[in-house]
Order: sequence, then structure tokens, then C-alpha cells
Amino acid sequence: MKTSWVLADSVIIDPTQDLSELKNIGSFWGGWCTWRACQTDNVICYDMKHAQNLIKRQFQKQCNFFIPNSIYSMLDRPENVKLFEGAFVHDVDHQDELVAMHLAASTSDIVLLLGFDWQEKDPIADKLIVHRQHHYNNLVKQVITDNPGIQWVLVDHPGEVRKGLDGLENLTQDSMSNVIDLLTS
Repeated sequence: MKTSWVLADSVIIDPTQDLSELKNIGSFWGGWCTWRACQTDNVICYDMKHAQNLIKRQFQKQCNFFIPNSIYSMLDRPENVKLFEGAFVHDVDHQDELVAMHLAASTSDIVLLLGFDWQEKDPIADKLIVHRQHHYNNLVKQVITDNPGIQWVLVDHPGEVRKGLDGLENLTQDSMSNVIDLLTS
């Protein structure tokens, strides 16, 4: 049984938590902004400018660095970079998180989701933000429902999940201590 962690862009891991204990359970997948705090094993960067800057600094030597195939040639085909297919056709935030979920799902039986807040939110007046959140919410639901054989576990989620995710049979919630106890014994 293969297990992976997907880290939210805004993840904050308890500083007393031993990262090697978590990595013994499964590898980390997350956006480029998670690497400094978490030493993410598999780093996604969907954004061309950030990818270009990171490649200039030879970031791909620090981790498995994934960029979209669509920008690979524009970045002069850098060595030691991994590629993924696909593009977002709608405005959406946290693209790296969504790609990380897809890539982790392609190699895992259990995906542990850390740092995500998928609670119901208060209404927002800004229609652009609402529009982008709507697309993100739908894409999260889609990756989970498109992978029914994978158990998705929200670890230390702050509350109940929002409507639309609450009835998914392969999405559960658990505490960090339970996850560690279950997957290290």
C-alpha cells in the first residue's frame, strides 16, 4: 500500500513534528512554496515566471521538480525537470495544489491531505474571488471522485468539510496522531 502526503500551499507543520517521521509514511507532494518549510520531495510549479526563476537557481537538483510540458520548451528544455500534461482552462487559485493531488493520486493508494481548509466559507462580495473559488472547489471534488479507489484523508482539518465534499465515500478526516499511529505500526 503506497501512501503520499499532499501539502496545501499554506501548510504549517507543527515545529515539534519530526518531518522524517512523516516522510517515512509517504513522500511529500506540494507547490514550490512548500519546499522551504517542508523539504517537499515532489515540487510542482505551474507558473512560468516562478519555474524560470527556480530553474535559474538549479532548484531541480534539490527535489523532483515538476513543470507543465507546455512551458518546458519555452524554458530551453532544462535538464532534470519532470513534466506533466494538462492545463487549466478556468481561472483558479492554488493550481500547484491541484496538480499535486493529481500526481500523488497517480502513484498512491492513500493520499494524506495536510494544511487544507475545505470548510464552508462565509459569502464573499467579490465576484472574481467567488468565481475562482468555485472552480477550485469543483476541481478538488473532481480529482477525488475521478479516483474512487484512492482513500483521501484530510489530516487535522479544522472542522466539517463544505457541501459537495461531505458525502464523498473516499474522503475522510483524521488527526495527525491517529495517522502516525495507524501508518507506522
